[in-house]
Amino acid sequence: MSEVPSSCRALQGGPRFDRAWLAPRHWGGWTAAACAWLLWRLPRRVRDGLAAALAPLAWRLAKRQRRIADINLAVCFPELDAAARAALIRRHFRLALRIVMDYGLAWFGDEAAIRRGVRLHGEEHIAAAQAAGRRVIVMAVHALALDLGVCAFGVRHRALGPYKALENPVIDWLIARGRTRFKGTVFERDEGIRPVVRGFRDGQILFYLADEDLGPDSAVFVPFFALRKATLNTLGRLAKLGDAVVLPSITRLAADGRYDCHLLAPLADFPSGDVERDARAMNAAVEALVRPDPAQYMWTLRLFKTRPPGEPSLYRRAAPTPEE
Repeated sequence: MSEVPSSCRALQGGPRFDRAWLAPRHWGGWTAAACAWLLWRLPRRVRDGLAAALAPLAWRLAKRQRRIADINLAVCFPELDAAARAALIRRHFRLALRIVMDYGLAWFGDEAAIRRGVRLHGEEHIAAAQAAGRRVIVMAVHALALDLGVCAFGVRHRALGPYKALENPVIDWLIARGRTRFKGTVFERDEGIRPVVRGFRDGQILFYLADEDLGPDSAVFVPFFALRKATLNTLGRLAKLGDAVVLPSITRLAADGRYDCHLLAPLADFPSGDVERDARAMNAAVEALVRPDPAQYMWTLRLFKTRPPGEPSLYRRAAPTPEE
């Protein structure tokens, strides 16, 4: 994890501003924040047009991310040929740019604006669980619009979730503030399970990201689409610890320019007591969330970074041949 000022690492209950971030070396971050505010204030058709105009440039510049996305898609959707994958990745970049232009909503929008901009579907599943005396874990995935969904959820519900600090302290502060300025709370992963226990005792809803590859520790290799993936076995243990139901969730940009944060029905028979079975159920739920609109998923993540013993890296470039 990148080192950031301690004032930004103390995120539980909300991030704290550090006046040192006003120094000239951080003006780039403040410029990005000003651009986010201005872009959010533009009409939707203008933001759509800017995203469409800038997408080809992003495609050309982001060679590494494009290569990772192509590898991931080739593994997960073997039925797609190279041209189909390229078309999907181009749409992915355009959507990513368009969604980034709405970050001002999460960072600066008031509660009314966020409620208008992000629709929350499936809240009846939360109500049913709480009426039955159960705690709730929202199993979210790395969709491009993740932060819009987290912010909107925090407007409506008391929730907490893990947070990975960014190297740029200004952007780090803005993202963490967007997640915590209403009813949300975040904690750094290195704090362990204690914040989760406190949150459960306090009746908070846990936001859990299910699809990262964080290495072999506490992971099992189970299928994710068409390949085995290092999958954390933590979710089942957390559900058991909190006597919690697990609601799969994804946030997507809709055709009308607003966002839809979907909460699906609880995972059945979860946790089962079988670590591998629970990991398979979690990955299957992630797949079901991604398939309706794959371009809105973060394919630029190294989803298969950790390989089983003896299997080569998917992302390492092959050595050039003498002719090359």
